[in-house]
Amino acid sequence: MKYEKKEKKDKFNYKKRLGQNFLHQKNKVLEIIEKVAPSANETWIEIGAGSGFLTQELVDKVKKLHAIEIDREAFEVLKSKFSDKQNLDLINADIMQSDLKAIAGEHAGKIKVVGNIPYYITTPIIEKLISGRDFISRAYLMVQKEVADRITAKEGSKTYGSLSIFCQYYADCKVLLRIDRGNFVPVPDVDSAFIELNFEKKEPVPVKNEEFFFKITRGAFTQRRKMLMNNLKRVLELDEETIKKAFEAAGIDLKTRAEAVSILGFAKLADLLYNS
Repeated sequence: MKYEKKEKKDKFNYKKRLGQNFLHQKNKVLEIIEKVAPSANETWIEIGAGSGFLTQELVDKVKKLHAIEIDREAFEVLKSKFSDKQNLDLINADIMQSDLKAIAGEHAGKIKVVGNIPYYITTPIIEKLISGRDFISRAYLMVQKEVADRITAKEGSKTYGSLSIFCQYYADCKVLLRIDRGNFVPVPDVDSAFIELNFEKKEPVPVKNEEFFFKITRGAFTQRRKMLMNNLKRVLELDEETIKKAFEAAGIDLKTRAEAVSILGFAKLADLLYNS
């Protein structure tokens, strides 16, 4: 695949402790813009604006863009670079300490979020976005390829697990682009993928108690090689006969492993075992 020449290095030092790996290939940035399809009436939040490559392509296509950047040096570069953009709100802050709903403010409809996020806090950021699904319609995130595979995996896959179920319970998840490490500066040790989390799920998963459902799905994968039955006996501290009856009622083979059970299968099993 042919790539455009990398742009000139930014006027600040990259910081490994912040997980900074910026996408500097314009053709890839344009592919991302094509995938997210921003429109002029939308409000967006960008996580980790960095050197502003994505910011540059997004800001003129939306009504309002709130760009969050934790690095003070990068933030100063962004302020200088985008001083003429009236619809851009630059924020020097830690995403994990930020009130996204307050940042988004009053507007018509839900907002959208996009970000090239630090890979070492991928799960906490996703959890934060999920907690804001009442005002966030979609999140588009650059994550480590292996994590993207886990998030979007279906039952029967070796990468299917509790993270898959957690994300897919709240959102329709899919990989939009796969991007190799050579497109980033500094070059990371892993390849990446750009994913979509659509919180306006077409088919919600109904359960009696979410906390109990996730207790089961987390416990189910504690020892992947063991039968699901054995994992749940240990996690739930229920007698074998009770669990057997729930398995039979849910149509789940007693010798199955967790990776073979769909999200709907886990939901049915959780409901049968709830308050047992």
